[in-house]
Amino acid sequence: MPDTGWFAYVPLSGPIYSPGIELDYWLLALGVAEVAAIAAGVEIILAILRMRAPGMSLGRMPVYAWAMLVMAFSILFAFTPLVVGSLLLELDRRLGTQFFNPEAAGSPIMWQHLFWIFGHPEVYLQFVPAAGIVSMVVPIFSRRSLSGYTLVVIALVATGFLSFGLWVHHMFTVGLPQISMTFFAAAGMIIGIPAGIQTIAWITTIFTGRPVFKTPFLFIIGFLVTFVLGGITGIMVSSVPFDWQVHGSYFVVAHFHYVLIGGVTFPVFAGIYYWTPKFTGRLLDERLGKLHFWLFFIGFNLAFFPMHISGFLGMARRVYTYQEELGVETLNLLSTVGAFIMAAGVAVFIANFLYSRRNGQPAGNNPWNADTLEWATTSPAPNYGFAHLPIVRSRHPLWEQTGIEEEDEVLGDTTNTERMLQALSEWPLRWRAALVTGAINGEPVEIFRVSGPSIWPAVAGIALVAIFGAEVFSLHWLAYLGIAVVIISFIGWHWPDRIPFTEKEREFEEQFNIPVHPNGSVTIGRWGMALAILLLAIALGSFLFSYFYIRLENKIWPPESIPPLDLLKPGIATALLVLAVLAVWGAVSDVRRGNLRRLRLGLLLTFLLGAAALGIMIWAFIELPFDWRVNAYASLFYTLGGYMLLLLVIALGMNLFVQVWAWRGHYTELDHTAVQNSAWFVYAIVAFWIITFGILYLTP
Repeated sequence: MPDTGWFAYVPLSGPIYSPGIELDYWLLALGVAEVAAIAAGVEIILAILRMRAPGMSLGRMPVYAWAMLVMAFSILFAFTPLVVGSLLLELDRRLGTQFFNPEAAGSPIMWQHLFWIFGHPEVYLQFVPAAGIVSMVVPIFSRRSLSGYTLVVIALVATGFLSFGLWVHHMFTVGLPQISMTFFAAAGMIIGIPAGIQTIAWITTIFTGRPVFKTPFLFIIGFLVTFVLGGITGIMVSSVPFDWQVHGSYFVVAHFHYVLIGGVTFPVFAGIYYWTPKFTGRLLDERLGKLHFWLFFIGFNLAFFPMHISGFLGMARRVYTYQEELGVETLNLLSTVGAFIMAAGVAVFIANFLYSRRNGQPAGNNPWNADTLEWATTSPAPNYGFAHLPIVRSRHPLWEQTGIEEEDEVLGDTTNTERMLQALSEWPLRWRAALVTGAINGEPVEIFRVSGPSIWPAVAGIALVAIFGAEVFSLHWLAYLGIAVVIISFIGWHWPDRIPFTEKEREFEEQFNIPVHPNGSVTIGRWGMALAILLLAIALGSFLFSYFYIRLENKIWPPESIPPLDLLKPGIATALLVLAVLAVWGAVSDVRRGNLRRLRLGLLLTFLLGAAALGIMIWAFIELPFDWRVNAYASLFYTLGGYMLLLLVIALGMNLFVQVWAWRGHYTELDHTAVQNSAWFVYAIVAFWIITFGILYLTP
């Protein structure tokens, strides 16, 4: 935790008030966590949307899968602005930019916006998966299906959307316009509606079922009690006048912990008790589990409920002590006792886990009589999951389908699908196959070879951390070396490991009418590129948000010290990039027709046009009549331009990589996914550049 707080407000986190490298270390760690979270989000999206069990349509997905999908998309939209914000802060600290300096047309409030665009959805990033766990556990221990499945799913999706309309919820006291605070206050109250829908569905399921009060279910009951209380206080602090009274007090601390611990930790413990037998093959001890629950539940409420009162009495948060005359000594003593009781409960849980890991009761394959596919395997589950993929015809396959692994009735040509899955369980023997299914209906789409183990991702990760660390200590030579290693790692990582398309693959395609791609998935590649472009678009949107926020903060724009800009060079660069789009579009059309010669020439022309545009853009930036340290306008101009230059360099690198394999004759009219994906990237960055060019050069 930095000494500026986890929110790192400027100017306290700026170069003047936080000199040295301590905060740079924090930004380094934050950057690594951001990249890791975004990468995980992309993986989760692809796995859920395109690699589900055959027959599992969106309407048959478990609620937990829906929750993780909402969380993954929210990660992309929440963490990317934080990446941009932390980059701008580090540029202020290391390169002397002026993004957050009000004396140079910057704005310290802009950091709060960028941070809380992440910070408030981040709470729901934790709550949504926890709510998914609740929707999985409640039906199992209520002995009936979940009430209002469709409404619960809609509520989860709505929560993901609405969570991005609440960030000013944390900024009601910074002096924003009243009209804007009214909008965010309304959003803060509206988000209680999807939470209420889910709560009603859970309670209805419990009261119309036959509850079994095992340890996982006890933690769900504890969640319902604490989360409802936390939700009520959340509606209270959404009211601007009330928030003005309690902002920065221990009332907010109490609310936050009732939502975060009550709404997240209780479901997580329920999930641990529920799913641990699948990982270990043994049940956790029930007596110790119930002792853990009661200690944690009593300790939690004793620790955090008094904080509501101490907050009303004026006890401030984020300070190390409090005034004696406030009269909160007894309340704080109760909170301290409650914290120790909570800790005792966690200690019981740790002891229970360690004891049950070896001595617990054998769980069997499905100790809870659960309904979802993970309980159809042995416990512990084999690392490959299912040797013969099951077919899903129901929202509750283990309750409503008998002999699921032998089931032969699915959507479409059932006999053909089942025969295909049976054949896939015995073939191929030379490579590891995976099945891609439709995003909506879950029908089989293609079979592809999953890449094998590789050292290059680890090398790239280590080099990436080295780059950040080198910049902390201003070791630029080491950072450049790290960049070179990253580039080499990416080339090695993505170097095609091709195997021949044999007669066996062709026979499989013809027999079961499904494409086989032993050299990588077409669908996953396209979706991965689409998500990468989405990420880059979100980052551009975050940069532009910063630009327009600072622009609206200043009456004179650009500042009077900025001379008129030359439009000739960037205009020529824009024209060259448009021609590059036409060239790469032609190259894709050529490879689809099997004209490999024109494909190579089109890719080469695309590279030459892009390289020329890059050179002219760099020339234009070198001749800019101002420095990035002059004011916030100059800092934003250089940052936006630098972002576009970086994207163009990446596009040229992709083009070179694809060209190598095009000249070696590895693409055909049926196998040219890399050509198409690199073309999409070119289309996207040229569109980004036209938007950026118009804003930087053509608008006042």
